[in-house]
Amino acid sequence: MRRRIAFLGHADEHYPEFRGRYLGLCGAMEKAGIAPDSALQADAITTEKAGHDAARSLISSGADFDAIFAASDLIAIGAMRALAEAGRSVPGEIAVVGFDDIPAASLTTPPLTTVMQDIGGAGRALVETLLAQIEGRDLPPRKLPGRLILRGSSASV
Repeated sequence: MRRRIAFLGHADEHYPEFRGRYLGLCGAMEKAGIAPDSALQADAITTEKAGHDAARSLISSGADFDAIFAASDLIAIGAMRALAEAGRSVPGEIAVVGFDDIPAASLTTPPLTTVMQDIGGAGRALVETLLAQIEGRDLPPRKLPGRLILRGSSASV
């Protein structure tokens, strides 16, 4: 089991979507009896370059981690490139998981494990929220389900 899980992506209130993913990771780790380590969080926007730079920063810091959860697939793809450049094997030494299930996720080497969002449900929720706002009503925030797509970048395939 992976116990030293890094998070690549902004985890502050200015990036609520990424912050939610970070808090979800922390909650899942705590539920599994694993203490999250804030030193293993590295800021990154949704680009391969940002993921590459964030992973390089973690590697060069000497941080001890055995998995990366990236806030987006693009960040994860960049991180996998940085790991390869550093001679670190995926998933042997470090498992990598992204978020979004973009088409390129299945084309990386190894293919990227990722979380697929409910895009249809998100669209419906957006329309419902918009209509409620037009009518002067507030709707409570909703959490939409995701689905883990297991591929070769994690040892669970």
